[in-house]
Amino acid sequence: MFEFLRSYIIYLALLSGSIGLISMHKLPGKKAKFLVILIWFSALIEFVGYYFTYWTGLLNYYVYNFYMFVSFSAYILLLRSLLLKINYRLTAVYFLILFMLSFFLNIMYFKEDPNRSFTYSFAIGVVLVLILSCLYLVEIFNSDKILNFKRSVFFWYILGILVFHVPFTPFMLAINWFLIKQDDSVFSLVLFILNILAHSCYIIGFLWSEKKYNY
Repeated sequence: MFEFLRSYIIYLALLSGSIGLISMHKLPGKKAKFLVILIWFSALIEFVGYYFTYWTGLLNYYVYNFYMFVSFSAYILLLRSLLLKINYRLTAVYFLILFMLSFFLNIMYFKEDPNRSFTYSFAIGVVLVLILSCLYLVEIFNSDKILNFKRSVFFWYILGILVFHVPFTPFMLAINWFLIKQDDSVFSLVLFILNILAHSCYIIGFLWSEKKYNY
């Protein structure tokens, strides 16, 4: 019934990506512009993922596992660049190594049939990003930035990441651990709603942020 919704996710990415381009004048540094690149990259992945089976005859897990590896690595590096304390930044480096290790172990575990979702690597990535995001928020709330944190595009982007990934993780694990039959209609509906929430955060960040808080 709701299977068609998944094909509309790319339009959400195109919308937030376009608003990001329009808001480029408020994104002064490479770090801020990197957010727009990540959104457009997600739009490209949605496009390729949608047609991958048609083009190759293979399931599109290859595409989304690659996207997971790139996106979570990018999230961790972004959070590392935002953190101020040396020990927090070192923690981010360790987390990046841990995530990459989990991903390659997943590849080894499924080497006979790699065309499947790397659920465990996804879950590990979410936990690591969640921890680093909490450290980032702690630094904000313990500094003068607390007065204007809503004016930072980084705050809204990280909020968008969490709004999507934190609820989606138990949904994926439930399918994997409890062998719940995946209903494509329910899966597409959940995916679409979470993408609406995430891209809404990105759009708010681009529209509400101010240049002086986006360095």
